Amino acid sequence: MEAGRRRPRGRPPHTIGHLPTEIRKELDERIAKHEFGNYRELKRWLASNDCQIATVAVRHHALKLDDKIEAVRRATEQAQAVVEANGGDEADINHTLMRLVQEHLFTLLVELKGADLSEVNLAALARTVATLARASIAQQKFAAEMRTHILAAQRTVVEAEARGLTEAGAEQIKRILMQITI
Repeated sequence: MEAGRRRPRGRPPHTIGHLPTEIRKELDERIAKHEFGNYRELKRWLASNDCQIATVAVRHHALKLDDKIEAVRRATEQAQAVVEANGGDEADINHTLMRLVQEHLFTLLVELKGADLSEVNLAALARTVATLARASIAQQKFAAEMRTHILAAQRTVVEAEARGLTEAGAEQIKRILMQITI
């Protein structure tokens, strides 16, 4: 039974996965904000909402959720470090972030070796890898096109200079062409 689905009448849920959506959401918020003294307190709160969940299950869920929150925090810090290291250059940032995601996916795949693959959504993982590969190829193609446009603009200015264009005129054309191609 999925989280949030209706349970048989008269039977309180006994697992986190069977909690009603609104109760599960409130539980996750309490855990994320550390709005509880201990896991028994969360268990009592769940019981007051007609949910009979074992303290160990509440603890296990809280620890898993904390791990996810910590992973998001680390990823955010890494992304901020990438932005700062690249000085805001979007192409470099995107490339670096894709590499970071690829690295994490590779680590995940290595960790999955020997694991119970029935618990892993391999199709979603494969789609993610394929999407990253397409994004990387598109980014490389875009960079190559930009280099071609810049070289063409430079050739145009050189040819104009050879026909007698002043240095000031050449600089003005360069600025305009660079704005168009970038």
